[in-house]
Amino acid sequence: MTASEIFDVCFARYQSLRDWLADSTGAVRSVDYDTPLEGYQWRPDRARACEYMADFERIGRRALRRPQWKGRLRLFNAYFVRGADYRRAVGLVGVADCTFDYWYREVKRTVGGEFARAGLFPPSCYFESRMARPQKTWDSGGMRRSRRAAPAANKKLPQQGNAEIERHQENVLHEA
Repeated sequence: MTASEIFDVCFARYQSLRDWLADSTGAVRSVDYDTPLEGYQWRPDRARACEYMADFERIGRRALRRPQWKGRLRLFNAYFVRGADYRRAVGLVGVADCTFDYWYREVKRTVGGEFARAGLFPPSCYFESRMARPQKTWDSGGMRRSRRAAPAANKKLPQQGNAEIERHQENVLHEA
């Protein structure tokens, strides 16, 4: 996948989250029975959506922070972040159409590569539950290993004395 395509995927997710967050602030929509339903659309929790949007903007600005790329940074802020239409963005950046188009391709290529490097792409991996990923821990030999809950920990114990329960818990901890 090229860097421009990576940018397009991340930007599409950014736009959909921006629109969703704007719509979820209390706007009431009427129901149109003539249009088909869009079906199920997965959405993350609000905090994670805001994190994605902030990371999109932060990574893009960091990728374009070169002093000679101030115009490209203005293009990114006006066109991609603020959502200005093409004509308005060209006016805000203050360049000719052909220069804007050239910078547009450069911004997509540069920022898309940075998204891939920084972990914003693919968005599905970005939005993975933090709890679903195994935690990395160090064992006594200094080797790194994944720590998952032991299946035996979910078993119900029969009525036993305290010493037997403690022994069982120690065995479960050693198995993990």
